[in-house]
Amino acid sequence: MGLFDKLLKDSEKAVKNVFSEENREKASLFLNNVKTAVQDTAKEIASEENKEKASKFFNNVKTTVTEKAKEVASEENKEKAVRFFDNVKTTVSEKAKEVASEENKEKVSNFFSQAKEKLSSGSFADLKKKIAEEAEEKEKIDKLFEEDEEDPRNCRDKIRDVLIHEFPDNKFMEDVCPRDLGGQGRFMNYSFLICQEDVAKVAIMIIGKTTTSHREYRWSKEFAQAHNITFLNFVEHYPNKVEYISERLHKYL
Repeated sequence: MGLFDKLLKDSEKAVKNVFSEENREKASLFLNNVKTAVQDTAKEIASEENKEKASKFFNNVKTTVTEKAKEVASEENKEKAVRFFDNVKTTVSEKAKEVASEENKEKVSNFFSQAKEKLSSGSFADLKKKIAEEAEEKEKIDKLFEEDEEDPRNCRDKIRDVLIHEFPDNKFMEDVCPRDLGGQGRFMNYSFLICQEDVAKVAIMIIGKTTTSHREYRWSKEFAQAHNITFLNFVEHYPNKVEYISERLHKYL
């Protein structure tokens, strides 16, 4: 693999990796490798005439790369991506004088032509799609956990209301002990037990910050699992919007 083929491969990896904080160090190392590789490859210092031509050429490359960076970056990541490509621009500009000899000019031109093709290829379209999907998923989660000032009801009241209005064909009971279902020993009551045709289908436990550390909670959970009863937790101090409760219950009822 030739030097510029390697740079092309590394370039694609670095561009893909720039969008997360943990990969910024990798991107920085890549830039340093670019500097070293270009520096080592340069055979001659360009004449004054070639310096100007090289500068124009690399300015075109800088514009293309920056525009493409903005296209593939979500609003959240755009600033980081632009900073990264600003570093690329600076690196390329500084080394333009060293790679502008007639001997190396063709290699450099081919390298950036291939790089521009890669920037427009399906891999970056996939990256753009992935970023958009992650942003959409984050927005959904944020909405679920927003404080709902218009609905001051507690979690239990919301669950009860959803069961009454959205699952009228299912029977439900509150504060049910597994012993009432044939269990032996100590248990924590299920906040709700939902039945279909008199068969227990879903057990709901409304829990606090330390509930799951209790043995009685674990035994109640194990009893449900052993009897093919879906066991669901709702954390009391979370917002638990009605839409969220409804969505979870519709998966099992």
